This record gives sequence, structure tokens and C-alpha cells, in this order.
Amino acid sequence: MEVAGKVKKCKHCKQEIDAKATKCQYCHSDQRSWFGRHKIITAFLIFCLIDIIGIPLIVVGSNQSNTGKSTPMSSDNTAPASSSGSAAATSDKSSAAGSSQSQAAKAAPAPQVLLDLSGKGTKTTQKFTAGGDWDLNWSYDCTANGGSGNFIVQIMNGDGSLSTDNQMVNQLGSKDSGVEHYHTGGTFYLQIQSENCTWSVQAKG
Repeated sequence: MEVAGKVKKCKHCKQEIDAKATKCQYCHSDQRSWFGRHKIITAFLIFCLIDIIGIPLIVVGSNQSNTGKSTPMSSDNTAPASSSGSAAATSDKSSAAGSSQSQAAKAAPAPQVLLDLSGKGTKTTQKFTAGGDWDLNWSYDCTANGGSGNFIVQIMNGDGSLSTDNQMVNQLGSKDSGVEHYHTGGTFYLQIQSENCTWSVQAKG
């Protein structure tokens, strides 16, 4: 019989064995606890438990740290703004606006006066050159004759042929004015025919 207090009963056969024994001398069953038999799994579970508990603690600590370092508000409860960032943004906007205006100015130059002439009756004008699109502003007045008259403006090419790309002006009445928009450039001159009516023409392009 073994000394009392230093023995324990086997978990399986219930025989008394040494209290420090890890295996029963009768049935040879393992006397260690589940954690003792699975040390690697136990260590892994402990690590996971520490990791799970530690993450909320780290997050709480980080939030408290950020709260303590929050940017102070001004007396009127207005959040402070970065002056350098604001200045840079304003500078970028100004540069972009200036660049857009500059490009618009280059893309759409002011039209130049190519021909400006007033007269009466029939007239052949001097030649002028349009680089691309151009406009012809015209007006006539036959009221001095006490009635109506015919006002014709033919667009002639520089070689003396009639321009088929730029339509002529042909008006009949006492007086009128208007503008024709042409989209074919080149060298031209005008042949103006009128029945003693005063007229004015101006080419821009």
C-alpha cells in the first residue's frame, strides 16, 4: 500500500497510483489533462486569446492618444485651415484660369477688317485676302430716288472668275442691311451693281 496523500486514482481503472504518475501502471492509460497531452495546440490557443484581447486594447489606446492630440478649435468653433494648402490651391486655380483665357485668346483672334468701302452706283473694289472664314457686312439705301432699287454684290476670285463657293448678294427694295458668312478663304474682290443707290460694304476675317 502506498503512502496516503501521495496517491491518486486512475481516471480509467480507478486503481490507486502515484500522484505524480503520468501513466497508469495497471491499464497504462495517460493520466495527463487534455492541455498536457496537446501542448502545441494549447500554446496556439493561448497565443490567439492574447491576440484577440490585445487588439481592442491597442485600438482603444490609439483612439485615446488621437483624442488627446486633436487639433484645438478656434474660439469661433471654426476648424483651422492649412494656409499653405489653400494658397497652393488658389494659385493652381488662378494659373488654370489664366491658361484657359490665354488659349481662348489664341484660338479666337479678333477679326480683321479686310475691306471697308462706301459709294453709289456701280463699283469694282480692290482685292483682299481672307485666310479662312470671313463675313461680308452690307447695306444699301435707295430712298433718295423716291422708290426702290436693285443692289447686287458679286464675289469674284482674284483671277477674275466668279466665286462659286461664296454666294452673291442680290437685294431689291428701298433699303436694307445684312451680313453674309463665308467659309472659303482666298483672294477676292467685289463687283457692286446698284441703280443710283448709296451702299456700304465691309469684309472681315
